[in-house]
Amino acid sequence: MSRTKRHRDYPPASSPCRNPNQPEPEPEPAKKHHQSDPTFPSYLDTPNPLPPKIKLLCAIVAEIHGLSVEETLNDTGIRVTQQDVEEVLKLSYAFPGPAFKFFQWSGRQLNEGHSPYSWNLVVDLLGKNCLFDPMWDAIKSMKQERLLSLATFASVFSSYVVAHRTPEALMTFEVMDQYGVPTDIVALNSLLSAICRDGKTTDALDFYYIAKDKIRPDPDTYAILLEGWESEGNVASATKVLDEMVSHIGWDPTNVPAYDSYLNTLLNGPNGIREALDFFETLKAKRCYPGVKFFRLALDECVKKGDPRGLRLFGRQW
Repeated sequence: MSRTKRHRDYPPASSPCRNPNQPEPEPEPAKKHHQSDPTFPSYLDTPNPLPPKIKLLCAIVAEIHGLSVEETLNDTGIRVTQQDVEEVLKLSYAFPGPAFKFFQWSGRQLNEGHSPYSWNLVVDLLGKNCLFDPMWDAIKSMKQERLLSLATFASVFSSYVVAHRTPEALMTFEVMDQYGVPTDIVALNSLLSAICRDGKTTDALDFYYIAKDKIRPDPDTYAILLEGWESEGNVASATKVLDEMVSHIGWDPTNVPAYDSYLNTLLNGPNGIREALDFFETLKAKRCYPGVKFFRLALDECVKKGDPRGLRLFGRQW
């Protein structure tokens, strides 16, 4: 698990955005009603059977479009709870228009008492479909209700980044304090993590250099950047980040994810096993150690390369 706090479960951030200039799609023929965007979770694909009420509500959202959504929901006679709304929204990302109508309909039942999680799901659902104007309308409503949190903005960062609109994610960070959410190191790390997860570590590093004079980096900051370079396989850039980390915060025995990521980057680079062994010895001298993740990869690599010395040295430490 990443050191940056993970927020409550949302569908995958890699889901491609629907073109915001396109209208909500018209209903498909009956035989195709259950064909939703395969990149979003579907109520038809849940590993465990859904309660009948949730399944019916999800089916209405998936199959009914336009003004008929609320009328159909009314006809069911169903009464919903906050948890019901959360469950339906989590499984309705492929149908943003009907899902939002369901949210409005259920809000009237709940006397506009939606949970903060439901609001965050709506923000995420709209953002992942590139419906950014309605997303910001929802955020403004949350501000009025004093429901905004870092989780809300973490979702916005992710939505902009996966839509290839990283500058807007950066601008969102800059205006967070106007919405009552501080632009502190936890928020900065959340932004950097969203950018790095999408393979844009250079963009994350550029913003880090801008922000670090106002917001002091912590061990998580460097671990996030090192994870980014690990994913991109960039040994030279990872080494620069590591050097800066050691210069700013020293050798921290608790910063295991940073050491894991740097060692894994070395392992997959030129002369990987040798360079990883050298750095491992440096870590030991500083009384710092990597985690299980690295040792597993290192042992696998030694077996693949037929390196008995590396296998013996790494195996002795694990």
